Amino acid sequence: MPELFPDMTTFVLCALVVAGAQLIYATAGFGAGMFSIALLAMILPDLGPAVATLYVLTFLTEAWVLLHAWRQAKARLLLGLLPTTVLGMWLGTELLLLGNVAWLKRVLGVVVATAGAWFMYDQHRRPGEPGPSGPAVDDAKTRLRPGRKTWLSLPVGLVSGTLAGLFGTGGPPVIILLKGYRLDKGAFRATLLWFFLLMSVLRGGTYLRAGILRADEITAAVWLLPASVLGTILGMVAHRRLSERQFAAAVSVLLLILGALLVAGGGR
Repeated sequence: MPELFPDMTTFVLCALVVAGAQLIYATAGFGAGMFSIALLAMILPDLGPAVATLYVLTFLTEAWVLLHAWRQAKARLLLGLLPTTVLGMWLGTELLLLGNVAWLKRVLGVVVATAGAWFMYDQHRRPGEPGPSGPAVDDAKTRLRPGRKTWLSLPVGLVSGTLAGLFGTGGPPVIILLKGYRLDKGAFRATLLWFFLLMSVLRGGTYLRAGILRADEITAAVWLLPASVLGTILGMVAHRRLSERQFAAAVSVLLLILGALLVAGGGR
């Protein structure tokens, strides 16, 4: 058994966490890293190996789900994020090597929960909703003007890259940015997956250079792979059955729960 799991009970708990997180990820396009790290920080003593193991699993999930959804992505919206994301990825990895990141997890939890509360409020104060084939996919300019989204991409990329390097959880800032474009649920998820896949490629290089990703973490990921695959399959089924309104509500509730978990587990 890999060193990450000191006993079978720990392995089973980790497998349940991974299955649940991948179900959420395949359904909404985000959530696996935050849910997993928040919960695994309560189960496992060392954050670094857990982050590296989840990196391997999440990379496989991203590639698999995106293979079925890449045509829906609005990848051009992500171009402005890449330069500062690379810088943030290096910074986050260096901070992870320092080891004392508990207080950052609590700060992240507050930000994520606040964002979830705002999205929920914003959803309820706007009457009606666009239909699946309505104008929501292409009306981004009504929410974020070209000049505004250009400068917003720079800090969003930096924060996302830093959080991804630290925890593998760079989603919240990009989620907030993409929510401003009012993409439908398919385009929203596919665009997020493109961004996460690009970040995963970058993270792999930084983790290997820093010695965070080793043979034991890859072995642990192989042990958890069946649970990851099961959660992904269930999530892809759930994604197809959610309506636009249900999906918007799910995104808001997920952010609230993720924030609460990160705050609760931040100091462990």
